[in-house]
Amino acid sequence: MKKCTAVVIAALCLFCSCGKKIGDKPEIKQNSPAPVTSITETADAEDTETKNTYTPLNYDQQKAVWISYLDLDELLADDEKQFKDNITQAFDNISSLGLNTVYVHVRAFGDSYYLSSSYPINQNIPTEEGTPVYDPLRIMVKAAHEKKLSFHAWINPMRLSDDAGMERFPEESILYRCWASPEDFPQHIVKPYDSDFYWINPAITELRSYIADGAAEICENYDVDGIHIDDYFYPTTEEYFDSQAFAAILKDDSSRGLSEWRRENCSLLVSEIYNAVKSVDENILFGISPQGNIENDMDQMYADVKLWCSEPGYADYICPQIYFGYYNTVCPFTETLLRWEGMMTSDSVKLVCGLGLYQADRESEFINDTGIIARQIEDITADKKCSGFAIYSYDSLFCKDTQRFLDEREAISAIVN
Repeated sequence: MKKCTAVVIAALCLFCSCGKKIGDKPEIKQNSPAPVTSITETADAEDTETKNTYTPLNYDQQKAVWISYLDLDELLADDEKQFKDNITQAFDNISSLGLNTVYVHVRAFGDSYYLSSSYPINQNIPTEEGTPVYDPLRIMVKAAHEKKLSFHAWINPMRLSDDAGMERFPEESILYRCWASPEDFPQHIVKPYDSDFYWINPAITELRSYIADGAAEICENYDVDGIHIDDYFYPTTEEYFDSQAFAAILKDDSSRGLSEWRRENCSLLVSEIYNAVKSVDENILFGISPQGNIENDMDQMYADVKLWCSEPGYADYICPQIYFGYYNTVCPFTETLLRWEGMMTSDSVKLVCGLGLYQADRESEFINDTGIIARQIEDITADKKCSGFAIYSYDSLFCKDTQRFLDEREAISAIVN
């Protein structure tokens, strides 16, 4: 009883640092100013000095957690000191659990949680006369390294914002011009029929370069240890998304299939991001987190995970989201992990296993089986073909105050520490 009471008290203390409960649906507001490149000369000088001497921090065995933009918005504050306190507490929570790596969402909808010349600042970051009060990424990177945490900047390369958000891009930006003059840039950025958000067409060479340059910008200006992308590649399987570009391809090669061509586009995008990151620092990692369902990756998202796992030049690590229980009827955990291991034929690519703690109150096997994530971590740790694990998400680990999640965290802590 004393042990249980202590766990509850500790969890409540952690929950207090999370703010209000995070919802599942994004609430996107677009009121922030155009992109800026500096806050103060002092901050710029500090970044320049550290960037010239910094060596990326990464671990052979990742013990990671995703901090999504939803989590991050809960940690933002009106002033720099409060944000520093909030993010320091979050990293304290992570470090105390025995984790060593964070994947932090720094660009989810084409809006940045850092100073950028290419992307508008996120509207939740406080500003004074159009200038951000503080630079969240600069603060987060420093706070993470103080806790010996490896910091991977997580971006969504293809997903953009709605019309109000696109209007906030600088007018000289290619993305703004694609949005403002679609007749001049047909199907360069596309809004799927069932969405309010635009997506970049990766078939467009100039836009792939823009994405790669955006990743390089982060690596050049901040002491990040990695760049991380997730499973948001093509948003639809419908032909309308890129029909004009594909029609042009068919003029030269009528035998090409749409799926094959789209997978090639995604592979070109991934390789260009990889090369852009390595051009800044060979020691900065580039990781991809595709869906755990391999068929969905290949045929729905057009993410050629079989290629990326088997050849160098695409990623340093692959972190499939194996958010399944042991008895899942489509992708049972053990069998799915073995399939991923079987594809890892390149010595330059490591396998990190993504685990879905959020399932603890959603999916029946997780609901009825306490400690399932801890057992999966145990299996991964014992597996020499795996180079660690990543837990989705920070909210599920530290901001849920139900006994169900407290029990899960206690079980995870017993395995990891």
